[in-house]
Amino acid sequence: MSPKTLYEKVVFTPIGLVTSNFNEPGDPNIMRNAQSILILDEKYIGALDGLDRYRYLLVIYHLDRSQGYRERVHPMGDLSIPERGVLATRSPCRPNPIGITVAQILSVKGNIIRVTGLDALNGTPILDIKPYEHHFDSHVGIETEQGSGLQGMIGST
Repeated sequence: MSPKTLYEKVVFTPIGLVTSNFNEPGDPNIMRNAQSILILDEKYIGALDGLDRYRYLLVIYHLDRSQGYRERVHPMGDLSIPERGVLATRSPCRPNPIGITVAQILSVKGNIIRVTGLDALNGTPILDIKPYEHHFDSHVGIETEQGSGLQGMIGST
């Protein structure tokens, strides 16, 4: 087996799709205040066991309608905001068109997860989901670890 190289291609298989009322990019605030439905492949029903114990979820998805990579963009497409490097924004025009959003779980029934707070378009492929863990996923958790001398430890969720 040969070692992985920095530029080796990585391939993901979607685990489901987003259903929402948004077929085109729009105002992210309006999108995030609407409900979306995550429909996972039924083979993942068992993998969802325990998810209903959480209030929030990280949704990792493929920005399949991205216009392609651009080095500099106006944040949120707002021309009144000065351009920045794309990696300093949440623009979909990324080197790898991957989106991640924290969404609030409204319900989990079978392979259907109803959420609010998601800014993904209707039909967007879902790559993965993870429960939001305040300790791992917020600056407060990081600051707490740094304050307790645990900054060298890496948490894996």
